Amino acid sequence: MTIQFHGVTSLGLVLVALGIAAVAAFQVSWVLGSVYLLLCAGAALAILYAYCAKCPCRQHCGHVLPGRAAMWLKGRRPGPYTAVESGALVLALASLIGLPQAWLWQNLWLFTAFWMLTAVAVVQIRTVVCHACKNVHCPLRVRVRL
Repeated sequence: MTIQFHGVTSLGLVLVALGIAAVAAFQVSWVLGSVYLLLCAGAALAILYAYCAKCPCRQHCGHVLPGRAAMWLKGRRPGPYTAVESGALVLALASLIGLPQAWLWQNLWLFTAFWMLTAVAVVQIRTVVCHACKNVHCPLRVRVRL
């Protein structure tokens, strides 16, 4: 149960951080905010398809919701990630986290909140969720010792 608690709360923290990035984008322009929200949805789908759907741990995913959603993608089989799938993951994460830095930097409070929430989520994921995961194909497979 602890793994799922940390998995779900880490995703929640990331969602709040992305919401903060969207708020910062809307402060610059409603078009920029709208485009960023659409980009977030597209990136989430790309991560789900390219990464989560190939994970052999979908049925007992520490993050819970992505694992359940990935089970709907029946055509995706567990196995090693291809260069295209890894590239899609990197591009999606860079879009979600890297892209909003320009407009987050314009508001130090939002910038700080974004990175504090993201940092806590990454620590939870790396120390608890990844530690318990059995996905031998994961590029983040390096075990973290507690």
